[in-house]
Amino acid sequence: MWFDALTNYLSIPRARGEEAELWPADIHVIGKDILKFHAVYWPIMLKAAGLALPKQVLVHGWWQKDNQKMSKSIGNVVDPITVIDDWGLDAFRYYVVRELAIGPDGNWTDESFANRYHAELANGLGNLVNRSLSMLTRYREGIVPPQHDELAAEAIAVRNKLVSELKSNELQAGLMTIWSFIARMNQYVDETAPFKLAKDPEQTDRLGEVLYNLAEGCRLLAIWLQPYLPTTSQRIMEQLGLPTDLANIAEEDWGGLNATHKTNPPEALFPRRDK
Repeated sequence: MWFDALTNYLSIPRARGEEAELWPADIHVIGKDILKFHAVYWPIMLKAAGLALPKQVLVHGWWQKDNQKMSKSIGNVVDPITVIDDWGLDAFRYYVVRELAIGPDGNWTDESFANRYHAELANGLGNLVNRSLSMLTRYREGIVPPQHDELAAEAIAVRNKLVSELKSNELQAGLMTIWSFIARMNQYVDETAPFKLAKDPEQTDRLGEVLYNLAEGCRLLAIWLQPYLPTTSQRIMEQLGLPTDLANIAEEDWGGLNATHKTNPPEALFPRRDK
């Protein structure tokens, strides 16, 4: 049975006249339970037929629930539809990638999900975008100040690291890299205290510099999050008053927000809720 299943990788594209486009595969993404068939038998079959081998095999682990193997008989399963209906699709996407590195097994707990939602989505990303754009609206009527590059070098370093991780299929690491910049931007707010600068007329220019760095940082975060949290990414772009078209992460540099551009009032991305 497994012999016939493996040949479908070739027979289906060949029957559709798409073999040249679809084979050899750039990558096979498989579960660890079928590694032997894809890493031993399948290459032997291809070599015997004089055909090209897939370029890479990427093997992922299994999900556990509360450190136990999921089982319908036990009932310790996670219903993704229920979670999505309750918490939102992007929250579900975030947790799945954040908790499961490619390779080892992942462990789902309801408590961990709720904790990550509040600490990393609501308090981390959501609070950053909300207060950044709220201050821009309050202090500049949503008008982007002249470009300032205080966070530019750090942002480009994060982007380059993220691109490298994505190319290596290190999805969890890439997500953590994005969150390291979210933490840096929240720290930047605390360091610069724009709400204090706004009270001092002599700090008007400095306030504008800080507000630009925050708004441009949010723009880059929205682009970096496109493959992870597409709906959230789109919502951030809408609040920034920017197009929601897909962008090439590797090609997006610092400085994409233009002075005098008008942003929209922010809305909560991940409202806090009772656990």
